[in-house]
Amino acid sequence: MSAKPFVIGLTGGIGSGKSVVLADLVSLGAEGIDADRVARDVATPVGPAYAPIVAEFGRDILAPNGQIDRGELGRRVFADPAKLARLEAIVHPAVGEAIAGRVAASQAPAMVIEAIKLLEAGLSRRLCDEVWVTICSLRQQIARLRASRGMSEAEVRRRLAAQMPAKRMIVQAHRVIDTGGSRAETGVQALAAWVALGLPLPRPTIRPGSLDDADWMATVLNSVVREGGLTILDRTLTAAQQRTFLRQLPPRARQTLAQIGNVVAGFQFVEPYAQYTGAMDHVGTVGSYVIAPLRGRGLGAAMSRATFAAARELGFSKLVITVRADNPGAQAFYGALGFKPCGRLTRQAFVGGRWVDELLYELFLDDLTKDE
Repeated sequence: MSAKPFVIGLTGGIGSGKSVVLADLVSLGAEGIDADRVARDVATPVGPAYAPIVAEFGRDILAPNGQIDRGELGRRVFADPAKLARLEAIVHPAVGEAIAGRVAASQAPAMVIEAIKLLEAGLSRRLCDEVWVTICSLRQQIARLRASRGMSEAEVRRRLAAQMPAKRMIVQAHRVIDTGGSRAETGVQALAAWVALGLPLPRPTIRPGSLDDADWMATVLNSVVREGGLTILDRTLTAAQQRTFLRQLPPRARQTLAQIGNVVAGFQFVEPYAQYTGAMDHVGTVGSYVIAPLRGRGLGAAMSRATFAAARELGFSKLVITVRADNPGAQAFYGALGFKPCGRLTRQAFVGGRWVDELLYELFLDDLTKDE
């Protein structure tokens, strides 16, 4: 890594989820810059754009306290493309200079410049190593802005008409983040892109799961199911279905999550192996799921330490698992944790149009304690 931060330009239409992606990237270690906030700063009475704006649009855009009335200025320029262009010709260079200074001074591994006019203002060419574009449906943009800012549909459409169309942004993007799904799906995309760039990750937080994490667990699980060949599960779940599943779990069940910044990257569970008899109350079963970009980074082992401790507290002394016979990665993972093979279940599952065997593994927690 060089001393200069990797600079990501983050853009997208109004209400397309830029601020959510920015928050996730900041949680991973980036320094975030809100270009709209910088634009406000340069237009204050002590800012470099203040006098030129007042000279161009007149003193009747000023509030009684001398500040530029952004609402009044916005009403004028958004209704007149020529006036908007004149305003941007004043503001964009000043914003670019201010942001360039912050980039030069930053010690963060990455900087994220969130700017709705990133491409039009030339910030992407001048400052950015990559351009990321957030997208979602128009219906979602209208609903979000109605809820967050009280905008009417007409106002949203008027704002969008003054911005570059999403299709033109996508053509210029290095990465596209689709925020049209769940909050967790957006976060996992941001984390995967961060990892793909080779940027450093913060230490994971290993914590208990709850009903509030249903969206995250469903997203992680679904990513593993869609990969194919890793689990016998053959269908994805909605967050609501995952929440219903969690509510129906027995009292002696626990979930452990691995969280990186704001984003849950994996989860693990332990629950009774059988509930139809008390003769196996000492036996639990475990399952582990980690999104592909974060495998091999110790998350599974870290979750397992917490899961084993929870299993002891819940009264389990033995854990039994089944692993697909054609999944050597999972076999190696559980073997490294101390699980021992103890059998094979032939033609145990029919997945993807073919039969799959499963291998049985067992672990005695007392033996694990002795080894420790």
